[in-house]
Amino acid sequence: MTMLQERPTTEVVQPRAGFNLTEKVAGWFGLAAIVVGAWMYAVPTNWFLGGLVPGWYLGMFTGGGLMMAAAFGLAARRALGGESRWNDIAVTRTVWAVTALMATVALVMVLIWML
Repeated sequence: MTMLQERPTTEVVQPRAGFNLTEKVAGWFGLAAIVVGAWMYAVPTNWFLGGLVPGWYLGMFTGGGLMMAAAFGLAARRALGGESRWNDIAVTRTVWAVTALMATVALVMVLIWML
């Protein structure tokens, strides 16, 4: 009787490219902070919370931008998933994270200059 020998194989597990709950929560809170900061910047002073000092909306823009950068950075790290080579999803999310960080720094510089 002959026995069929099976060749050894290795399984390749691809990481999921979707967003994790941490990235989603950080991204939504960052977006909400940016929207509230824009509302605080645009409302007249006689409206509710309209007379707050400029540091409030400056802080909201800064915090929201940093949270968005962190969310995209975490998502990029998750998309990379331990591989030594960058894939297109990880590169795209890294570009978004760097863009969010650069936009935050630029907006903070403009708002500080306006004060």
